[in-house]
Amino acid sequence: MLSGFEAQQSIDQVYAQIRNEEARLDSALRAASDDAARLRQERLNQLKALAGLKFKLLQSGALARDLDAAEQRVKGLLERARAEVSAASRRRDDAHQAILSAEAARNGCAATLEAAVRALKTFEADVASRYAADPGWLALKTELETAQNTHDEADKKAKQAEDDREKKKIPYESDPLFMYLWRRRLGTSSYASIFLIRLVDEWVARLVNYREARANYAMLNEIPARLRAHVEDLAAALTTAKQRVAAFQQEKTAAAGGAPLQKKAADAKAALDAAEAEVSRAHQSFEAAEAQYRAVADNGQKGVYAQAIDLMVENDSRDDIATLFREAARTKSDEDRAIVEKIDQLTKGIASADRQVGQLRGSLSEAAQRRAEIERARAEFLQRGYNNPGGGFGNEASIHDVLGGILKGVIQGAVLGQVMQQGYRGPQSGWGPRDDGWAQPSDWGGGRSSGPVFPGGLDDGGSMGGGGDDFSTGGSF
Repeated sequence: MLSGFEAQQSIDQVYAQIRNEEARLDSALRAASDDAARLRQERLNQLKALAGLKFKLLQSGALARDLDAAEQRVKGLLERARAEVSAASRRRDDAHQAILSAEAARNGCAATLEAAVRALKTFEADVASRYAADPGWLALKTELETAQNTHDEADKKAKQAEDDREKKKIPYESDPLFMYLWRRRLGTSSYASIFLIRLVDEWVARLVNYREARANYAMLNEIPARLRAHVEDLAAALTTAKQRVAAFQQEKTAAAGGAPLQKKAADAKAALDAAEAEVSRAHQSFEAAEAQYRAVADNGQKGVYAQAIDLMVENDSRDDIATLFREAARTKSDEDRAIVEKIDQLTKGIASADRQVGQLRGSLSEAAQRRAEIERARAEFLQRGYNNPGGGFGNEASIHDVLGGILKGVIQGAVLGQVMQQGYRGPQSGWGPRDDGWAQPSDWGGGRSSGPVFPGGLDDGGSMGGGGDDFSTGGSF
């Protein structure tokens, strides 16, 4: 069985691995972008060299001055972009380190709590054996068992009624005439219409046997709602019974001298909650730093870098540049040929670098999506209280498989929540020492119900009446 704390650590590890992958991809993207920019700058230099050989094009000096100005402007734009991205990257890295530090502190608090709970559990086990035959305890035990069984049976009947409703409502809702009259509220005090329309509605009602069908359809919807409301009332009674049992256990434990152990465990839980809150704040700070970095980096890629690239492309498309190439092709000197070949190589290198930049951007976007999914799964994990001591997961292999799939990008993060919900086993409630040894299930809160405490072989119950599958209103269904 995988404990809640171990499951949380596994989620944190996958988050860290994805974050490391993001950092690697981001570093590669920055390097590829710089490489593409460097190649473009080198191409400008080669164009200047080629123009220098063709002195006729440089008589006015306009081309040389323009190329020099373009080179200097490109250099300034790229240096500014690199500085801004570097500063934002450092802030993001610092925020990630804060997450790691907060998680390390949280893990220490969790270990302290587990040790405190184990000590309390051992003490409670000894105390429980002393009051096993206590009449007050036996009465509370019976009360809790009765409340649990009553709740479970009512919940089963409510679910059966809800399932019946979903199946049996189909013929009603498939008949457009019946649903027209139902939405018009015919047969109720809220129905209102002029005489002629009322006359037509009444005629349609007789045609589809609406009066009888309406009563059955109304009952079909009302019975599950009433049963579910009853289950909610019983759930409140069950919670009260659990709290009474917990209070009895706590009182007996304290009377036997366990108050210091209880306080130690409570203090450890409070410290863990505070540490977990710090982890959450660290994650929020990182997300803010990540958003700031992405804004700066995207601005660099789409703004400053784009300006530099556009400037270089603009110079490539100048008429005098085209003339320069034609002149080089006409004269075909060795120097011309060497520079033109170099420019061709640089052009191919730029195209290759641009393709790599595009691929890296796609990979980085996909990694960021996986990190966001893990972050959502982590938030749900905490919201459901899966990290509370005593709880755990019986499907450890499935959880690790899903985490591995998320890490590889073949499984979405939402699947993790479903698998954990299916395999979670919460701290036992009831009497005697529980898995977590703690007699205060209501104090820790935030956790989901762990299911029936006293699972029994209840029958499935009968199906609900009020409109069977073979019912017909006489309309289109």
